[in-house]
Amino acid sequence: MPSASCDTLVDDIEDIVSQQDSKPQDRHFARKHIVPKVRRRNTQQTLQEEESPPSDSTIPGIQKIWIRTWGCSHNNSDGEYMAGQLAAYGYKITENASDADLWLLNSCTVKNPAEDHFRNSIKKAQEENKKIVLAGCVPQAQPRQDYLKGLSIIGVQQIDRVVEVVEETIKGHSVRLLGQKKDNGKRLGGAPLDLPKIRKNPLIEIISINTGISCGQCFL
Repeated sequence: MPSASCDTLVDDIEDIVSQQDSKPQDRHFARKHIVPKVRRRNTQQTLQEEESPPSDSTIPGIQKIWIRTWGCSHNNSDGEYMAGQLAAYGYKITENASDADLWLLNSCTVKNPAEDHFRNSIKKAQEENKKIVLAGCVPQAQPRQDYLKGLSIIGVQQIDRVVEVVEETIKGHSVRLLGQKKDNGKRLGGAPLDLPKIRKNPLIEIISINTGISCGQCFL
């Protein structure tokens, strides 16, 4: 095949580089002295954004909890068990209701004044925008009452799961644990005796001998 011909003559590479072009050593020197421009930013603001969680985030286990119990000795014992579990998890049990993030209200059905205080406390907590968890015989026996709608409830046989209920309530959820615990078809008793406990009176230990909401003859 005839070879392709080209009428244009190309100079040697040495001839293409003119006398005015930079020499290799000059180009190397110029690259060494290039200083990158640093983009400044507000370091303090950046650190605050990295260290602080979003304002709408909630970290369970660091809030303050106020616990109020009305009614029988059994209820008082349950309240002590719930306080012990929450404190062991990291929550701070406070005596100052207004300073608390969540109110744990624990009431008995035996005495009408106790139930009245229970209702009034729920209303006050709602007015103060507190998180609310209800416990005791009142919410266990009447969970569908209008004044209990949308509120978290922990049943009398579920107090060993109080941390779960409080944690979900703080996150903005409504949780209700009202089931009965059974073993081989037999209903189990109340809280295990080895649960953490904060006694209101360090010299008195309350041991529950019965569990339930049929307290026609309350002897505790």
